[in-house]
Parts: sequence; structure tokens; C-alpha cells
Amino acid sequence: MSELHLAIRTANPESMISFYKEVFDFRVVEDFAASDGSFHLYFLSDSQRPKLELIVNRKPTPQKKGSTLSHYGFFVDDYHLVLSACQSAQLPVLDEKLVNGLWQFYVQDPDGHYVEVNQV
Repeated sequence: MSELHLAIRTANPESMISFYKEVFDFRVVEDFAASDGSFHLYFLSDSQRPKLELIVNRKPTPQKKGSTLSHYGFFVDDYHLVLSACQSAQLPVLDEKLVNGLWQFYVQDPDGHYVEVNQV
């Protein structure tokens, strides 16, 4: 594994971006809005690779404060090795797709958290 990123749902992206900028010196290194307006993603980091992903849904579901974790993700050196390990363990691979030229899939950990696996 090379790096981890954390994804948080928020209805207040400006406040969240300001907080992470002031406290951790993060800045928005990339943002992406869905063409249908259903969501907007902000990727924050103190370096080149994003460390924090803020997800803003057009129709957010009510969530208790502190329970807005969406998923966590890893950038891996050998994507196919990790994919093969998941398939060998008979874990359901969710939503494998090509995103911005890189392969990505999701799998659930034993506690039900979504884990995003990204090709480096």
C-alpha cells in the first residue's frame, strides 16, 4: 500500500475546507462536480496526493454529527494483485471502473465499511 485517503460527507464544504486549511495546511488540489449535479467532490492535501475527500451530495441524507464517514481508500502499487486477493477470498467486488485513467473498485471490510482501492 502506498497511501490512504479518507472520504467524509458534508453539507458545509466551505467550513470544512477552511478548517482543514487552517489546522492542517491542506488545500484543495482537485475538485470534481458530477455532470448531473448529484454530487461534488473536493480533494484536499498538504502535498500532491489527496489525503481527504469531501463529498457534497445534492440531496444529503440526514446523519448524526460525527457519523459522516463515506469510505476510506488505498492507492496500491499492484492493483491486480489486490483485486485478485479479494476475488480469491470470495469478497464481492463492487463498482470496478476506470476513473480519470486509473482503475478503481470498492470492497467492504468485515465491519461493513466501504474500502476504495485505486491503481497508482
